[in-house]
Amino acid sequence: MNIKHICILFGITAWANFAAAASTPEDCAAITDDTKRLACYDQFLKNRQAPAKPEPAAQPAKPADPAKPAMPEQAQKPAPKAEVVSKKDRVEEFGKERMREEGKLDSLTATAIGSFHEWKDGLKIKLDNGQVWEIIDSRTGFYKIQNPTVIIDKGFMNSYRMQVKGRNQRYSVIRIK
Repeated sequence: MNIKHICILFGITAWANFAAAASTPEDCAAITDDTKRLACYDQFLKNRQAPAKPEPAAQPAKPADPAKPAMPEQAQKPAPKAEVVSKKDRVEEFGKERMREEGKLDSLTATAIGSFHEWKDGLKIKLDNGQVWEIIDSRTGFYKIQNPTVIIDKGFMNSYRMQVKGRNQRYSVIRIK
C-alpha cells in the first residue's frame, strides 16, 4: 500500500468516526476519554442546526356577530405596535430626569384663605387656586394673620416647603387636594 492509499483510508476512518461521534449527545456520553468526549460534544453543537421556529397554533374560528358583518382581514385595523425605544434614545434621555423642563414650576405663590393663629402640624391651608395643603412639620409658629400670601417651593427629593410672605420660617407641607 502506498502513502496515497493510507491517507485516503485514514481520512475515511476519521470522517466516519467524526460523523458517528457527533450524531447524538448519547454517543458522546459513551466515550470514556474526557478530551475526546468534550471534542465530541463541541462538534455535535457546531453541527447542530438552529431549531426551526414552531408554526403558530391555528386560531379557532370565532362565530360572526350577527349585529356586525364580518370584515375582511385587509379592512381590519392592525393592532398598535409597541413603541420601540432605541439605545440611542435611551442614552439621550439618561440623566435628564433631574433637568429642569420647560413649563414646570419650581415655586407657587398663592393666597391662603382664612384667618390663621397657630401654624402647626396638621393645619390644613386652602389656597385661592383651590389647592389644599397640610403642614407636616413638627415646628410650631404663633402669629395671627388674615389671608396671607404664601410661597410653596419644591424641596429635596420631591418635598415641598411653604413660607408665609414676610416671615422667615418655612414649613414642610404636602398637597392633599
